[in-house]
Amino acid sequence: MARRPPEPGAVLFAALVGVTLIGPLSVHLFFPAVPFVRRAFAVEAGAAQLAFSLSMLAMAAGTLVYGTLADRIGRLPTLIGGLALFSGGAAIGAAAPTIELLIGGRILQGLGAACGVVLARTMVSDVYGKDRLPQMIAYLTTAYVLGPMIAPVIGGGLADTLGWQSIMVVPAAFGLATILLAVFVIGETRPRAAPGPGAGLAQGYARLLGLRRFVFHMANPAFGSATFMSANAGAAYLMVEVLERPATEYGLWFTLGPVGFMLGNFLSGRASGRLSAAFLIVSGTGLTFAGALALAAPVVGLALSPAALFVPIGIFSVGQGLSMPQAQAAAMSAVPELTGTASGIVVFAQFLMSALLTQTVAVFYDGTPLPMVLTVVGAAAASLLFGVLSVLPARR
Repeated sequence: MARRPPEPGAVLFAALVGVTLIGPLSVHLFFPAVPFVRRAFAVEAGAAQLAFSLSMLAMAAGTLVYGTLADRIGRLPTLIGGLALFSGGAAIGAAAPTIELLIGGRILQGLGAACGVVLARTMVSDVYGKDRLPQMIAYLTTAYVLGPMIAPVIGGGLADTLGWQSIMVVPAAFGLATILLAVFVIGETRPRAAPGPGAGLAQGYARLLGLRRFVFHMANPAFGSATFMSANAGAAYLMVEVLERPATEYGLWFTLGPVGFMLGNFLSGRASGRLSAAFLIVSGTGLTFAGALALAAPVVGLALSPAALFVPIGIFSVGQGLSMPQAQAAAMSAVPELTGTASGIVVFAQFLMSALLTQTVAVFYDGTPLPMVLTVVGAAAASLLFGVLSVLPARR
């Protein structure tokens, strides 16, 4: 007889939050380290950025694997394997004597980190059901952004005091601790009716990607995430190299984004059932675009300052918090028996676009905000477009 999913409760929800923190520990904790890595290995900005962007690409690829494996062999074994890979990659990166080995460790870390955000949302869907999914994703993400809020502060402090290698040691230990949470608190959550090993991988992808509404709901948060990530990638260089501020200060200013995102997610959760998902998606994405336009202030002649960089990021993060849970939940609910696969595709698109656009910012970085602003405004405009398309009435 198949195991029943665990009953919803505060302890289980807290454990799922712990699983989602794997992603921020891989991504946001490393943000302040990039300029230090560049100096430590005497490489160009584009080469140092590869330790970040290739890890993001690995996370993007991993989301496809974890979502499908979760539907085929179960949530728990898939989660344990990903966490072990995450900790091992972080340990390799901490001991890396060359930029190449560091990048290799970061790629493994990224592959492992992909399990967190995919499986946490899949498990929430298993436990709480379709009706409560938008609300629970919003609340889960509200708690999740505590990671991005404190990770850059911790990362900047570690880099300033103990060296950038310490930024790799903390995730390795956290990953091992999360394995214990997965085994003893979360357990297996896959419903009995979920597809087994015979489910077709290609057929599942084709079925989901053949639904235009799914594609639009997938693309909306993908470009929204890329807006945030590319803005912070450019802000890291401008803060450390142009404004000559310490990495710790960058981490403190960075918290405006996660605070805004947390506020937006909380409001989205409270509004679920009261306001339509369509309204929240379009209004939230519109606010994201407005914040991206505000980021152009230093380009049109205003003074470059930390506030000019991070206040607009805080504004468009509120918009992302409003729209993203609704779009993600709509995409994951498109085909109920393919919840894990859908979750994987949605997160894959977010990581892929974030990796591509953060690398774009680094490659074209010229000591001015212009490359960052052009990238961020373009990503926000694309997010708004797909948000509108996702809620338009379907043609007969």
